[in-house]
Amino acid sequence: MTAAAAAPPTRPAGRLDAIDWLRGLAVVLMIQTHLYDSWVAPAARATELFWWTRFLGGIPARLFLLLVGVSMAIRFESLLQKNVDRATMCRGVARRGAEIVVLAYLFRFQEYTLGGWGSNWPDLFRVDILNCIGACMMVVPWLAAPRGGRPQYAASLLFAALFVALGPIIGPAHFPDWLPRPLTSYLGGQRPMAWFPIFPWAAWPLVGVAVGHYWVRQSGEPRRQARAYVLTALVGAALTGTVILVRRIDPYIIRYPSELVQQMGPGSFFYRLGLLGPLALLAYGVTRALGQRFSVMRQFGRTSLLVYWIHVNLCYGLISRSLHRRLGMGWATVGLVVMVALMLGVSVLKTRYWKGWRRHEQSRSGRPAVAG
Repeated sequence: MTAAAAAPPTRPAGRLDAIDWLRGLAVVLMIQTHLYDSWVAPAARATELFWWTRFLGGIPARLFLLLVGVSMAIRFESLLQKNVDRATMCRGVARRGAEIVVLAYLFRFQEYTLGGWGSNWPDLFRVDILNCIGACMMVVPWLAAPRGGRPQYAASLLFAALFVALGPIIGPAHFPDWLPRPLTSYLGGQRPMAWFPIFPWAAWPLVGVAVGHYWVRQSGEPRRQARAYVLTALVGAALTGTVILVRRIDPYIIRYPSELVQQMGPGSFFYRLGLLGPLALLAYGVTRALGQRFSVMRQFGRTSLLVYWIHVNLCYGLISRSLHRRLGMGWATVGLVVMVALMLGVSVLKTRYWKGWRRHEQSRSGRPAVAG
């Protein structure tokens, strides 16, 4: 069978809207995570409400990485229809991953300079979420890209299982001192240098590739598409429920040396992965109901990198230094509302005026306008 024959028909726009909505949800949860972490006073951190902000704070990074894999699958499906070979597919995604890594270091340098050059300079080389996303985009395509015109479901999930299994071993590992930590931290290591090493975090985009192929290939007909999201939610609920049941039977079925290592283990992975299933169904339902009407989540999802870049500096930078660790939960929540509204304004300005300006310049130069 040829690659063109194996590829599905053109996917409907509503499916893409669901991905944007999920990415936007990750943006909002990311803003609340950083703002509460930076602005809430020590006394308020002992409250149950603050604990819930931490619990929700575990979703954004995982959701972003899962959607990186889903976006890869969407790209692969599009390239399959054009009979693009596997190596070209992988190189294109890996090239974009390298660009993301460069942006991650530029972002860290900006934080360092805006902080008055007074922060710890090794933080410039910290492997944070942007670094992890870029590194995963450079690695995952070679493991999970289609072969022979067919998605590699089994390979994607098997490699994901491998990263999860090795996560508690390589993730917190101490590497020899003669190896440069800015490089080994991409594989594993200790904080504050290694925040998001690819062991186990690359498992998320690997699962995302398999999920993305499945969603795209079920999107040619509305009923099949709806069933795909319902099944995703059911499987997710089953995963989370199974982990909860096992932990009730024996909470120490796998004994870890620390809480950090436990968060890299299979129990935490499947528990968190399961939570994302119902969120995917929610995103599908909301975007189907909204149609083409304005959606805050969808808007954020289309400008996620810009919002990430700006809000981190507003939450942790010098501009908000007088608020750092000084607010109760009430006033911090007021600040969260203001921050979300401000970021929404920035997002809307970007999509309405920046893209419009680009199209205007391209039309003046005689080049075709390119969406971006």
